Amino acid sequence: MQAHPADEESMRALMLTGDRHSEVRQVPRPVPAHDEVLVRVTVSAVCGSDLPHYRKSAQELGHRLHTVPGHEAVGVIARAAASGDGPAEGTRVIVYQHSGCGDCTFCLSGEPMFCADRRTLGNHRSGADGEYLTAPATGVLPVPDDVSDAMAALIACNFGTAYSAFRKSGVAVGDRVAVFGLGPVGCCVVALAAAAGAEVFAVDPIEGRRDLAKTLGAGTVIDPIAQDPVAAVAAVTEGRGPEVIFECSANPAAQTQVMKLARPHGTVVLLGANNSMEIDPGVDVIRKELRVIGSWVFTQPEFPAVLRAARSLPALQHLITDPFPAQRAPEALAAADAGHIGKVLIDWS
Repeated sequence: MQAHPADEESMRALMLTGDRHSEVRQVPRPVPAHDEVLVRVTVSAVCGSDLPHYRKSAQELGHRLHTVPGHEAVGVIARAAASGDGPAEGTRVIVYQHSGCGDCTFCLSGEPMFCADRRTLGNHRSGADGEYLTAPATGVLPVPDDVSDAMAALIACNFGTAYSAFRKSGVAVGDRVAVFGLGPVGCCVVALAAAAGAEVFAVDPIEGRRDLAKTLGAGTVIDPIAQDPVAAVAAVTEGRGPEVIFECSANPAAQTQVMKLARPHGTVVLLGANNSMEIDPGVDVIRKELRVIGSWVFTQPEFPAVLRAARSLPALQHLITDPFPAQRAPEALAAADAGHIGKVLIDWS
């Protein structure tokens, strides 16, 4: 492929430097392959799953020292794919965070996150936290005009993740639902559960997050530092626990608590990714006949339903906060690491 003059230009991007430090640098602008689009990023967002890498030392980061981080990107197609596939130049899009080989069963069903050759923004390929990125023409999702860039960034990972998990859970009107961890994913689950007619118990040690969960429809909020959340929720559910529990914190103590709180024939949905989890399968799962579901991200075929759900929940606007300008992008990572209330956004426009 012959280089376009703009291919040689640089761009601003956030780069990790290790030990909770990062900086904005000039880096080469990525060059799209024949079947890829070039996206001019307008807004990116910080995800809780970015933070373990932010906290690593430079030595531990390895290739990530040279890879633009972030996997939640909204932008405009600056150059359509030379192959002729995908959206036209000028189309506003969400960039789907995973891509794959394009030919396997999972890729063809819109689930490239399960592909054996999976590649993820901010890890295997240059990520969202810069002025430009490249993406497969099949991996960008057009955004309607009535959805703001900030809301699209929330949808790109956190709300989409929450929606997919909520759909799998089978929550019904009148169910008692507990949500552990009130970052953006947990708060999105709260909003979905409340809108579905469930009674919601929301658990988080940060007061501002508990207040936000109330605004989104939680009936009861619990500080797990001040009281035992298992006893507190069990006390108001006839000692049986809620019908459905969502674990969104990735905190090992919280993961143990949700398994203890779960009722017989109940459902536990695990969204918070942690390296290990201590359970007693006999007591916690088998003797309760518990249904335990792992849920990762939304699939591409789910995207229209994700959009409809987001549009039906005006309360989600409470999660949107003022974005950090690009030159202050390191402050965005630090804010997320400190337990920022709501969604942390970076404005690259």
